[in-house]
Amino acid sequence: MGTQHQIFKGTLLAVLAGILWGISGIFGQLFFETYHGNALWITSFRLIVAGIILLAMSYLKDRQSFFKLVKTKKNIPLLLLYTFGGVFSVQFFYYLTIQLSNSATATILQYTAPVFIMAFQALVQHQLPKLKSILFVLLAMLGVFLLITNGDFTHLVIKPLALLAGFITALAVVIYTISPKRLLDEYGALNVSGWGMLIAGIGSNIIYPLWRVDFKIEPLSIFYVLCIAIIGTAFAFLLWLQAVQYVSPLVVNVATATEPLSAVLLSIFLFAMPLTPLSVIAIILVIVSVILLSRTEQEI
Repeated sequence: MGTQHQIFKGTLLAVLAGILWGISGIFGQLFFETYHGNALWITSFRLIVAGIILLAMSYLKDRQSFFKLVKTKKNIPLLLLYTFGGVFSVQFFYYLTIQLSNSATATILQYTAPVFIMAFQALVQHQLPKLKSILFVLLAMLGVFLLITNGDFTHLVIKPLALLAGFITALAVVIYTISPKRLLDEYGALNVSGWGMLIAGIGSNIIYPLWRVDFKIEPLSIFYVLCIAIIGTAFAFLLWLQAVQYVSPLVVNVATATEPLSAVLLSIFLFAMPLTPLSVIAIILVIVSVILLSRTEQEI
């Protein structure tokens, strides 16, 4: 599958992406609690800003190849699949699930993505996962469930439409992870993620344009939304795509379970959230599962 160094690097990049998403989630919580902004506006803003930042970095890195991705006709179908089936759909259907249920339900449904990835690998790529890989995935998912709900099923709101939207989010994660592999190999994570974000941002603005600002614009609100766009979108998704180049999609998706883990740990310090014994068990489950799954990858 790859050298030990590559697998370690890919796992580390995915873990860092999850941590950045967790940090971004905290900024998002502070923003929504303080300013009661619209989630769809945040989606439009973060995609456009992240796309511009990543494309600017890509242009400075390699000006000659900057437009090759979008100028090559054979890339367009795959780029559109990655952009709207992956980038845009992950954002849109995740927030739709929240609106139809709540954030706990949306996050748990999103983290069923590793199951869909294993199904894809088995049915399409004819790669049956090892039994211990399945075990580690299930343990990580259990850890995520316990972290988010603290074992209380009443936190979940399972309505049919919410369930559908949540599973579409998980499928979008799979598309986001698997579809751009050829593009990444040819054009690099910086260029691919930049174009994907910008095009998805344009699509998102058709649904909810940036000029429909429904919160007070002041230094603190600007700071929050920029942190969400830069930390939780531009850099987090860039790290995610770089991770896909080194390690399997399954490991990448399980490793990013550090997102709820980092969010919980930060909430303990910032919001005085109590650390329960069940939360400790959940944190251990996630960390151990990621480490063991990464080690299993080295055996392939």
